[in-house]
Amino acid sequence: MKRVLIIAYYWPPSGGGGVQRWLKFTKYLPENGWQPIVYVPEGAAYPLTDPQLEADVLPTTTVWRGRIVEPAAWLERLKGGSPHERLGASSGGTSGGGATWMQWVRGNVFIPDSRMLWIRPSVRRLKKELARCPVDAVVSTGPPHSTHLIALGVKNAFPDLPWVADFRDPWSDMDYLDDFHLSARSRAKHKALEQRVVSAADRIVVTAPSAANSLLGRPLMPDDAKAVWIPNGYDAADGFNTVQPPSDGPLVLGFFGALYGSRNAPGLWQAVRDHNAQPGPARPIKVRFYGTVDPGIEAELSEVLPASAWERCGSIPHDAVPEAMARCHGLVMVQNNNDTGKRTIPGKAFEYLASQRPLVVAGALDSDLERLVQSWGFEMCGMDDVQGFSRQLQRVVAGVTATADPSAYRRDVLAASYAALLSSLASAGSPTPPPALRSSRAT
Repeated sequence: MKRVLIIAYYWPPSGGGGVQRWLKFTKYLPENGWQPIVYVPEGAAYPLTDPQLEADVLPTTTVWRGRIVEPAAWLERLKGGSPHERLGASSGGTSGGGATWMQWVRGNVFIPDSRMLWIRPSVRRLKKELARCPVDAVVSTGPPHSTHLIALGVKNAFPDLPWVADFRDPWSDMDYLDDFHLSARSRAKHKALEQRVVSAADRIVVTAPSAANSLLGRPLMPDDAKAVWIPNGYDAADGFNTVQPPSDGPLVLGFFGALYGSRNAPGLWQAVRDHNAQPGPARPIKVRFYGTVDPGIEAELSEVLPASAWERCGSIPHDAVPEAMARCHGLVMVQNNNDTGKRTIPGKAFEYLASQRPLVVAGALDSDLERLVQSWGFEMCGMDDVQGFSRQLQRVVAGVTATADPSAYRRDVLAASYAALLSSLASAGSPTPPPALRSSRAT
C-alpha cells in the first residue's frame, strides 16, 4: 500500500460542492493500493457546513490539521456579515454592490486568495511531518489555490516526490476575479504563481478539458504528457434514483447549487410561465431551488412567476440530495454564462446524470458542458432562449432521459484512474497516462 498526501482546504465539516471530489476519492483510493493522508485546515471559516459528511471519511484515513488564519473572515465581521466562500463574486450578477474597499482588499492584497497566511506555516509543518512519515506522492486540490503553493513548497523540499496539482476550477482567468477589481500587477502575480505551479507539478489534472488551455497555453492532447482530465463524478453508494416522483400535482424542476448573476436564466422563467399559461389538462411546472439564490434573481422570479410556480427550499445536507433529486421530474443545470463557463463542468452534472431524470441545461454555448450533455442526449441553450427552454421543457413533460450510461462517472471508477496516475508517477515517472486513465475519458 503506497501513501499519498492530499493537501485540501475543504474537508468535513465543510459542506458544499468543493468538499465532494476529494472526500469521495479518499474513500476509494485504498481499494486501488493508495492510502490517503489528508492535510486540512484547523479552524477554517467554512461558509457552509455539513457535519454528516464525516460519515464518508474512512476510519483508516489519516488527517493532519494545521491551524489557519483567514483574513476574509475578518473582513466579513467588519461589515457585520458572515464568512462567504465567494466574497463579492456574483460574476456579473444582479446583486449589484459595485467596487467596495473590501472587495479591492480581498483581490489585490490577499493573493492568490484569503488563505495565503496558511501557506508558510503549512510548508514548515509538512516538511517536518514528511521527514517523520514519508509518502509516495502528493496531490494538491484547489481552489483555494493556496493549497498548490503549499505543495510547491513541499516539492522544493522533496524534489523527487511526485506531485499532482488538481484544478477543480481555473485560476488566473476565473470569472470571480473580475469582481475584485484587480490591478494589472495583481493579475500578473496570479498568472505568475499559476505558471510556477504548472511548471513544477509532475502532472496537472483538470475537471473540464478546456481548462487546460489557460494553464498550458494549449489544448489538452490525447495521452497528454502534462495534463489529464478526470471529472468529478458521483458516488453510487449515495443512492440515486431510489424513488419515483409524484404522479399527480405539478411537474417539479429541481435546481441544486448556487444561483447567482452569471447563472440567471430569464428565458427559463419565461418558458415556465408560458407553459403554465397554456389551456388544457397539461400539468403545470414548479421550480424548486435547493441551495442559495441571489436576491436579485429572487426578485426577478417574483415578478415573472406566481408564487405557486417556484419555491426556495434552502440548503440541504448532501445525504438528502439524492432523494430530493429523485422526487423531481426534471433537473435544471445553468452554468456561468461567460468564458469561465465554457471551461468548467459543474460537479452536480454527474449526480444529475445518475438520477436518471430529464435535464434542462443552459449557459455559455460551444463549451465543455454543452459537448458533454449533447453526448448524453440532451440539448443546451442560451440563458435568454425562451424557445430553446420550451423545447427542453417538452422533453421533461415527455420524460426523455439520458442515452448515456452513468457508470463511467462513478467515483470508484474515477478513483481507480487517479490511483493509476499516481502509480505511474511513483514507480516509473512515465509521462504517458496509463491505459485505465485514457479509457475513463469522456468525449
